[in-house]
Amino acid sequence: MPFEFNSNFEQISSRREKLEQEIANFKQKVTEKFPEEEQAKILEALEFMLKIHLPQKDRADGRPFASHPLAVAEKVMDLSNNPELVISALIHDSVEDQPDYIFVERVNRKHFGQNSLHFEIDETAKEKYHDIFVSWSFKEIKDRFGDQIKYYIENMTNHDFDSLAESLLLEGDRKQAFTDKLYAEHVENIINDPDLFILKLADLSTNINLHSLDPNGTKYQRLKRKYKSVIEAILIKLQNISSDHPLFNKKDEVITDLNEIYLEQYSN
Repeated sequence: MPFEFNSNFEQISSRREKLEQEIANFKQKVTEKFPEEEQAKILEALEFMLKIHLPQKDRADGRPFASHPLAVAEKVMDLSNNPELVISALIHDSVEDQPDYIFVERVNRKHFGQNSLHFEIDETAKEKYHDIFVSWSFKEIKDRFGDQIKYYIENMTNHDFDSLAESLLLEGDRKQAFTDKLYAEHVENIINDPDLFILKLADLSTNINLHSLDPNGTKYQRLKRKYKSVIEAILIKLQNISSDHPLFNKKDEVITDLNEIYLEQYSN
């Protein structure tokens, strides 16, 4: 039988309405930047992203989560003319955050067409079958968008360092330090690939401004610790990229923007 999540359709519609102008601006930018064939691929990825992320819980600032991949994709278009990177930016969080939704999307598309029947995956099933959902999500990414984009998404998908820390019985500051170091190493590894560097830079640039958070709050302090060493590593990498690197011509501008945020929010 085909599957359907028990979604709040009014909430999903409301989130899409909130993003209406951002979606329109993004589509216009795509139209101006890419030929028709590439436009079609990017807009397919946009609709896939919205279907996957509009049911997701809103961000801490109250914005629909889908506003984040939209912003990352916009930033990628400022840094690159590669349409595969724009597609990857749109769906870079899809497997990490919503593998159960992609699993359902894949099963329906391949076996049941567009018909649907109510089906719920509860939290216990999400945890129990998480690895299956992730594996099948990458199959769906490959089938829809190709091997190269699957490669980008695999590398942009963060590992579950929290669960690893918990399995090692780490708590509090020890757990935070452990997961932060693993995340920093993960980022330092992927930015050795020039294309992944662009994706991660675009992603990071939309996350590191913490002005919407209470500076005395736990989340502010946690994110500040998490991103500080990563920003430092990226700044060092940018300063040393070669002239054939795709970011070389924009590196001074990017360094200036990153430094401004770093000095204001992370240097103390």
